[in-house]
Amino acid sequence: MPNVILSRPSPTVWQLTLNSGPDNRLRPDLLGELSAQLDVIEAEWRKAGGGQRDEAKRGEHKGAGAVVITSAFPKFFSNGLDPVVLMSTPNFFEDVFDPIVYRLMTFPLVTVAAVNGHAFAGGMLLALACDFRVMNGDKGMMSMNELLIGLPLPNSFGKFLQMRLSPTVLRDTMLAKRWKQTELLAHGLIDEIVPEAQVVPRAIEIATQEGTKVGLGSWGAIKDALYHDVIDASRSGRAVTMPQQDEARFLARMKRQAAKL
Repeated sequence: MPNVILSRPSPTVWQLTLNSGPDNRLRPDLLGELSAQLDVIEAEWRKAGGGQRDEAKRGEHKGAGAVVITSAFPKFFSNGLDPVVLMSTPNFFEDVFDPIVYRLMTFPLVTVAAVNGHAFAGGMLLALACDFRVMNGDKGMMSMNELLIGLPLPNSFGKFLQMRLSPTVLRDTMLAKRWKQTELLAHGLIDEIVPEAQVVPRAIEIATQEGTKVGLGSWGAIKDALYHDVIDASRSGRAVTMPQQDEARFLARMKRQAAKL
């Protein structure tokens, strides 16, 4: 069973349905399939004339194109990263997670997250990496809960959230606040709240409308100019400090100070 299902709800809209039960944890296999499917979508879009400067070559739909990302599971859009996999995979953020999120952030088609359930931690980041977000008004929250599970914030996460959130919202988010739909809408983190049955159809409507603007192929380059600081942060070489490392440094400092007395 694939972790990501690709479908075509219309000639100009591609749909990616996250399908890694029970809650779409963002493990390397799911992320790898997501990246591969984005490549399939871009290849099909370009073959149909997307990105062509010559209007005559842009095809029947004038190069229009958009992607809707949603979940096969009603409770979770994505429950974020798997701490066990994260801790056991060297350079997980720099080599696995960051490049795929950055690929999504700078994708040349319009992207719409159809958030049909909870989006926690990396799942919240995945939704925020899209151009638009439609959220289920019947259930679902967003939260960055690293603080509650004892994980640090990767460099790329920090830079990305600074770009997306106001200082007060950023503080509360880092303190693991569980944001409700109306709060997310008020702070501009989602674009619309709709009933559960309308999440994907409404996302497809937005995708169809906004996707008409990307025919000339510059949307990806525009987003790359806006967001390149995120990937630069992930490649900064600054080590991400785990809690046990922080504790060891504190105890070593206390030992050195005691030796001076």
